[in-house]
Amino acid sequence: MPRASSSTSHGAILRLCVAVAALLLGACGFHLRGAAPLPAEMSVTYISGTGEFDTLYDDFRTALESHGARVTQERGKATAVLTILESKSGTDVLTVNLSGKALEYLIRQSIHFEVTAADGHVLIDEQSVTASRTMKFNSNSVLSSEREWETIRRELTHDVVNLAMLRISAAGRR
Repeated sequence: MPRASSSTSHGAILRLCVAVAALLLGACGFHLRGAAPLPAEMSVTYISGTGEFDTLYDDFRTALESHGARVTQERGKATAVLTILESKSGTDVLTVNLSGKALEYLIRQSIHFEVTAADGHVLIDEQSVTASRTMKFNSNSVLSSEREWETIRRELTHDVVNLAMLRISAAGRR
């Protein structure tokens, strides 16, 4: 009998500790990744400057929707406009072998964006975010290198969108 009582009190203490930890994390402003609020004006957002079927558009749409915003195809129905002013990607050779052939590349993706409210006032000034990654090139396996190249480009696009969303969310907390 005493054993059951002891395990019951340990369970109660554990539940109490978890509850206190949750309260403390909530009180200090901690949010799970992706849970930070957007500016209220972005409840219905129109994405400008990229094609509707572009990977960048898809990543922004998914990110905005995961933050509780609705993305509209009609600018007139939007409460805010996310404008992609520029999207650039590039590569640099990092290392070469003795015969001058590339062994490693640096792949970069950057976007320049701003967010305005429907009435035209700026919610988030023009900002740029950049992500990069290195890739080893194997001249004996060109086909797999091309697939890896495309995979890295998709991941970098996703990364710059996440970086932009962090900045947008930070503006929402002000």
